[in-house]
Amino acid sequence: MNLSTLLRVAHPFVLTAAVATASDKAPPTYQNGSVQGWDIRVDTNYSGNGSMSRRAKVYELRGSDLVYRIDFCGAFQAGKFGIGQAVAYRVDGERLYIRHDGNKEYKCKIEGTKAAGASPAAP
Repeated sequence: MNLSTLLRVAHPFVLTAAVATASDKAPPTYQNGSVQGWDIRVDTNYSGNGSMSRRAKVYELRGSDLVYRIDFCGAFQAGKFGIGQAVAYRVDGERLYIRHDGNKEYKCKIEGTKAAGASPAAP
């Protein structure tokens, strides 16, 4: 059997294995939290042509164990959620995902965390 015949025969099996592996993946587990507040952070980027400032809305999301400071959340950043609103979220590395509209997620960057019972840091 030559290589091209072997590839034609093996191709359907490789595709079936890839589909089976993808469907075996467990759905993510979400936790319940609430949006506690937000503040504005000003980021300044310096370049050869001067500087450019950007205002970023940084949210506090209170979970069961930690309070997360998050930003860069796409449509969530635009104010889709209100203070005190309950949300379902999951954490994966440096990202926090907030579930909305069933299976969709807002992907946010975690800027920092603190213990849920800790008092706010002094300015």
